[in-house]
Amino acid sequence: MFNLIQRQICIPVIPTMKRLEQFLMTDLSTCLLQDIHISLLADIINTLHKHERKALVHIDMINGVASDEYGTEYVCQKLKADGVISSKSKIIETTKRNKKIAIQRMFLIDSKSVDRGVDMLLRSKPDMVEVMPAIAYRIIPYIKDRLNIPIIGGGLLKTKADIDNGLKAGCVAFTVSDLNLCKEVCKSRRTL
Repeated sequence: MFNLIQRQICIPVIPTMKRLEQFLMTDLSTCLLQDIHISLLADIINTLHKHERKALVHIDMINGVASDEYGTEYVCQKLKADGVISSKSKIIETTKRNKKIAIQRMFLIDSKSVDRGVDMLLRSKPDMVEVMPAIAYRIIPYIKDRLNIPIIGGGLLKTKADIDNGLKAGCVAFTVSDLNLCKEVCKSRRTL
């Protein structure tokens, strides 16, 4: 399941139809859908699949769908999302049962929240972990050593240097709101 995003360092966040159109004009293959109304989600996922793109859905941030097991089954089975992101362990378990990529969010607030988060992730066993905010990259090696799960960074990323620091710390990919930053990072990686 890690192959879903293995070739792409930056995963752009798609919150609008306009951003979807912009994403489809890039070489990027995977995106994260959030802040979208459920009535548009099926059409967006179908459009992505028609263009041979992958859709990760941040179910906690989709308007009109419950962020619970039933909502997760609907997103996985009916809408055919390629993966689900959530901070909730039950959603991660449901996503895995549906054989979709399960990415669990972990918020870095203080040392205690890091330890609690690691314990939660060891129990839920997601396919990947999204660490928020990604600019707290100095703690990534500690988390990576304790989990042995691929880590995605997300939140507050503004520059290519932020991405480079996260990569050096052990992140394999990043969720990024700025589509231009994603394109810049992917272009620079191709020229290496």
